Amino acid sequence: MLAALSTTSSVWADPTGLDAAGTQAALERLDRIEQIVRHGPVPEAGLAALANEVSETQARAQDCIAAQQAQSESSTQELDALGPKIPGEAGQTRRVKAELERQRAQTTALLADCRLLRVRTGDTLQAIEAREKEEITRRLLTAGPTTLGLIQGWIATAPTFGSLFDLAHLRGRLGAEDSATLYGLGALALIGLLIGLLPRRRMHQVATLDCDQDLLGAVGQGIALSLWRYLPGLAIGGLWSVYWLVRGRDPAGWPLLADLAFALLGYQLALVCIRAAFNPPSPANRCLRVPADLSRRFAHALRGLALVALVGALLLATPVAESAGSALFLVTRSIWSVFFTANLIWSVWLIRRLRGKGGIGVVRLAIAVALLGALGAEWLGYRNLSVFVGLGVVLTLTALLLVWLVSTLGDDFIDSLDEGRHAWQQRLRARLGVGSQEFIPGLFWLRILFHLLVWLTLGLVMLEIWGPPGSAQSTLARWAGQGFSLGQFRILPARVLAGILALGLLLSLISWIRKRVDRRLATTHLEHGVRETAVAVTGYGLMIAAGLAALSIAGFGLGNLALIAGALSVGIGFGLQNIVNNFLSGLILLFERPVRTGDWVVVNGIEGYVRRISIRSTQIETFDRADVIVPNSDLISNSVTNWMLRDRFGRLRVPIGVAYGSDLQCVKETLLRVAAEHPLVVRGSRVVPDPYVLFLSFGDSALDFELRVFIRDIGKRLTVLSDLNFAIDAAFREAGIEIPFPQRDLHLVTPSTLPEALGKR
Repeated sequence: MLAALSTTSSVWADPTGLDAAGTQAALERLDRIEQIVRHGPVPEAGLAALANEVSETQARAQDCIAAQQAQSESSTQELDALGPKIPGEAGQTRRVKAELERQRAQTTALLADCRLLRVRTGDTLQAIEAREKEEITRRLLTAGPTTLGLIQGWIATAPTFGSLFDLAHLRGRLGAEDSATLYGLGALALIGLLIGLLPRRRMHQVATLDCDQDLLGAVGQGIALSLWRYLPGLAIGGLWSVYWLVRGRDPAGWPLLADLAFALLGYQLALVCIRAAFNPPSPANRCLRVPADLSRRFAHALRGLALVALVGALLLATPVAESAGSALFLVTRSIWSVFFTANLIWSVWLIRRLRGKGGIGVVRLAIAVALLGALGAEWLGYRNLSVFVGLGVVLTLTALLLVWLVSTLGDDFIDSLDEGRHAWQQRLRARLGVGSQEFIPGLFWLRILFHLLVWLTLGLVMLEIWGPPGSAQSTLARWAGQGFSLGQFRILPARVLAGILALGLLLSLISWIRKRVDRRLATTHLEHGVRETAVAVTGYGLMIAAGLAALSIAGFGLGNLALIAGALSVGIGFGLQNIVNNFLSGLILLFERPVRTGDWVVVNGIEGYVRRISIRSTQIETFDRADVIVPNSDLISNSVTNWMLRDRFGRLRVPIGVAYGSDLQCVKETLLRVAAEHPLVVRGSRVVPDPYVLFLSFGDSALDFELRVFIRDIGKRLTVLSDLNFAIDAAFREAGIEIPFPQRDLHLVTPSTLPEALGKR
């Protein structure tokens, strides 16, 4: 039946799309597939192949629907543009209308066929999935002889050694037909031992790396030192493995010595990973945040688990298993399962104490129950079920461990890029124009994409472990390629991930372009404010273009932006007025430039220097070095005092009082001389007047004067005021001019003079 199906595969290979004949042939093929799936003997691999074919057809049907809908809309628009039929119209017009109507009718018919095909493919996939479940259930629940039954049979009838184990077959599959092979393997072992012992002297000559400063480097150092520690065994196993790989595999399979070499190499690599993670050789640091005793216990449990796995591989997956009888093989496998399950449960049970926190007790208990269930199924004869559950748990734990390791190292690598820990990273940051205290733009999106890929990969692995054979790839590929509908939008996960990646790369590129533009404009004669505006407008324009490009790559048509704009208009009417107001105010500030970076401004009682003008807000640094974020709308709608808008000149007032009876001309000349001696006071300018002195009033205790000067940099107003006050005090002391303090005359009235004082009133 499968051979008959393969003869019609040419119907599915048409890359140009479906037509009426193609859809009919596809529907007929679906009928045959459903008949075979429901009534024919199909293996699980065949079901997976049929599921992939039907999935491809479903994708073609979806493409056909989209193409025919577009064609139908185009024909309808052209007919509407030509108008309804009228008597006496030109013959060419009638022929065009007739041709368009014929095309629309064909398109409508093909659209109906493609929709039917899509529905039928969905039904067929459901039938295949149901059949897959039946086959898997039948396979997993197939029972063989129980282990206790086999042991009781041995007790009842003592077997001979020859019936349990074929020693002659094992000799033939040993792989050492002559003494030359053994001598060669011995020589390779001696060479591997020498290779492993030579570099161990240099293990303590490396510098220790801090896990907090360079996690990736510290982990790499631990792995390297662990490799050196186990290098003799690794070299021997590696040379033996290379020898057997060069020699080639026999038609009957690998011999026992080759399997021994491969198993030894795998065991040594497992020891390296365990040592590097939990107890790396000195001077490497242990980066796991756990107590040393718990780390040693967990490493001991994992080494025991690796040893049991090595023994199981040699007994159950080598010519030793082929030489053993079926009964001995099954009993050995059951006994080995007891040791393996016990060691694995012990390792899992230590995870909670190893992490030092709760929250995984339920997961730990579930894993233990699953392993015990697999062990019970093995002893009861349900060995397919035992392998499925036990192998699934082991692979799941391995996948989770790898995901945790990859996520941790990936985050540390991205953090090191942001911080510039290494020389090449610092050179990269310099190339991108990123300062030492700045973050690389776009890494946030790359971090999100990295974690999405990691967890999607984990989901694919979980489907592969626990799902039907071959369904993981087809299911994920169908979901990623065809996507899902969300209202009127079609979400394609693969394209969304590509859009996120493109956005992250484009934002990083935009940052580099902005820095290059800023440096190029710095060599011109443009003002600082104009240069800053040009860089900001360039950056925002490129960001908008990057966003549109990312949306286009993600599969969101730019025509759909009208719907988004309509939704945003409703949001603006209700709750986004302030955001839009600040955004538009930011554009006004960038183009009109009433406030520029570095200006000294006063707004809403806040006084300080403008440090940064963004599209939504402006950052003002006060004289206390406090950063105040002011919405841009406040700078546009409120009164703002800008001391440096046109130029940096500014007037300074210095009030001073002198005692009654002072020489006023001397006071004036002294004040003017003090002002003239200060380097920041402006004199002889055509824009602002020279310093001058005003006699303001006769005060209660002093004659009030005021020195008014213009200074070159109003940003140094307080410094100049302090300098002038110091100089005026010194000059008045030298000239003998007194600066009075407030005085009041008090007249005390005694009882004897009280009547006289009252009489005067």
